[in-house]
Amino acid sequence: MLLGFFDFTFIVWIIFGAASVLVVLGALEWFKDAGISMTWWKWLVAAVWYILALMIFAAPFTLMGEGEPQAGWKLLLFSVPVLVVTGFVLYRILLLGKAKKQTG
Repeated sequence: MLLGFFDFTFIVWIIFGAASVLVVLGALEWFKDAGISMTWWKWLVAAVWYILALMIFAAPFTLMGEGEPQAGWKLLLFSVPVLVVTGFVLYRILLLGKAKKQTG
């Protein structure tokens, strides 16, 4: 706090918001390059997965910061494989309706 009344934690949220904008812009370009057509429900599924990923990484490190490192590591080791599996499921969902290349 500056002079006891001004808190700079809003800067963390500005950086977090800017990083999230960059993630969305990167996803847009990746979808274009990969030839994946996005509909509203695919965006919704991707957004839910992204929020889940943020929570999966935030919860264990919050536990570690609160003095429970063993619980944090256990939660992290349990949730990362869940995140990877759901990421593959999300990728397969995003590929639905993608035009297949003609061979020959």
